[in-house]
Amino acid sequence: MKFFLSMTVAAAALMCLMQANAQEPRGGPWPKREPFKPDPTKIVVPPGYKVGVFTAGLDTPSSATVDKDGNLWVAISGVLLGSPEADKIDPAHVKIFDKEGKLLREVGKGTFKTVMNEIGYCAENGKTYIPEYGEKIWEMDGVNGELKLIIKDLPIGDHRNGGITCKDGYIYFAMGFPSNSGFADPDNHGWTDIPNDPFWVKHQDGHGTTPHDPVCRDIVHTGLTVKSSDGRMTGALLPVGVPAKPGMVIKAQVPCGGSVMRVKMTEAGADGIYPHEKMEVYAMGFRNQSGVAFGPPGTKWENALAVSDNGANDLGHRRIANGAEKLYIVTEKGQDAGFPDKEGMAFVSNKRFGFEAYRGNAVDRPYSQLYIGDKPFVPKMPAYRFQFHVDGVRGVPLIAANPNPNGYINPVLEWDTNNPIDGISWSVRGFGADNTLFGAVYGILDTGPESLVPTWPVVLRIEFLEPTGVKWGQFAHNIDPGPNAYQKPENRGGLERPNKVVFANDGRTMYVVDYGEVFTDFYKTPQFYTVPKSGVIWTISYEGSRATH
Repeated sequence: MKFFLSMTVAAAALMCLMQANAQEPRGGPWPKREPFKPDPTKIVVPPGYKVGVFTAGLDTPSSATVDKDGNLWVAISGVLLGSPEADKIDPAHVKIFDKEGKLLREVGKGTFKTVMNEIGYCAENGKTYIPEYGEKIWEMDGVNGELKLIIKDLPIGDHRNGGITCKDGYIYFAMGFPSNSGFADPDNHGWTDIPNDPFWVKHQDGHGTTPHDPVCRDIVHTGLTVKSSDGRMTGALLPVGVPAKPGMVIKAQVPCGGSVMRVKMTEAGADGIYPHEKMEVYAMGFRNQSGVAFGPPGTKWENALAVSDNGANDLGHRRIANGAEKLYIVTEKGQDAGFPDKEGMAFVSNKRFGFEAYRGNAVDRPYSQLYIGDKPFVPKMPAYRFQFHVDGVRGVPLIAANPNPNGYINPVLEWDTNNPIDGISWSVRGFGADNTLFGAVYGILDTGPESLVPTWPVVLRIEFLEPTGVKWGQFAHNIDPGPNAYQKPENRGGLERPNKVVFANDGRTMYVVDYGEVFTDFYKTPQFYTVPKSGVIWTISYEGSRATH
């Protein structure tokens, strides 16, 4: 996921195995919190690397990019989740720092309404692209340029526009899959009854103009439908209240959900806006893509597009359990990762993804609100029988009756459930790890399930082996597992919630965007406590002489 919209789906507690001294009594007002002072010595990195603080005291930094002059552009997300100190948090905007850390300019206050998931600098044309999480993408031509809207009316939903990059005259941008697992389900979403979604007004499909999932290829429907608590029947990929019929065809749309779209830089209209009909699907079958990054120019990776993707939440009427966070490498146009019927390595009909076994009694069917057309969905029992503890069937029913005839790609790395790998970046030179991919792990917030060991916050290092395979490890992490606020008192001052890594132009310094402290307690009002001025931009510099590889 990009972490942002996953955070809006309230489902469970923050985490299960954190230090007791950080826990608060349930209910009542939040006790006031002060941000910890960042301390580079509390972050563990390999020998030959040094941690520093570029700037601190920021509100909700969510992403960053570096321009040709070495200036660091930092996206500030604003009060996304809520806080008892919301009035003290800066609104959404972009801060521009020079390479020494001097603030040069602030852009977008009063213009941006929602968070910028990712921002990206394009060396081909010298422009910076700022995707606003309100179905828009903006452009700026240099530090002194003016904001220019270039893309608008993108789909509404839980997951919207994410990562952005450019290559060979194209702008590439990620489009999240609007729903959790294929349904505009009123029991799980507040956006299902929004009238006149601008995307669906423009791209009428005969079903309605409230938000639903636009698909990248024609889908022959199995007829999978959910009955919500208000009695409405809603088909997968359809607007709320529109049931599905077996064999019906859901037509492809451009742009579409769960995709990496691209558009030629020369295709803007007279008004400066890129028309939807000029866009094309580069890759599809994702859910909530945060990072998109082509490999370093001049290497075998230069046409390889890395994509970090957030897995499904274990909730709703089509529950997909154990959906992993994923990292893909897209190697050619048209490749399909398969979501919402395929989650990572396998189809969701596999037993891994079923949250409950079905043993043959119709009244105990695990998906009691699911239908095929107007008939209740009842899993077919196998002809053979096992002993009771393994007897039965699990898995999640499929939406598409026509698997992609061109096949599917698998991720090169799966990570812990609901523990997203967000912003990613390739090292190029001078960092002691050439052509290696680094990713920021933001961590579990509110949707669980929790792991025995909190494997976050970390900066991951992913190395690609010859002739095949990957090697991954924790490149930067706190002294003990878990975020800074949950460390022992003597260990505090390190990472809270890294959300992006990006390299300086010399390749020797990595910037780590740390969103800052966010606490969750669904017994309190508000349910989130975003701590003002707790965000940090860290540096990790290579000072060793270890040979590159």
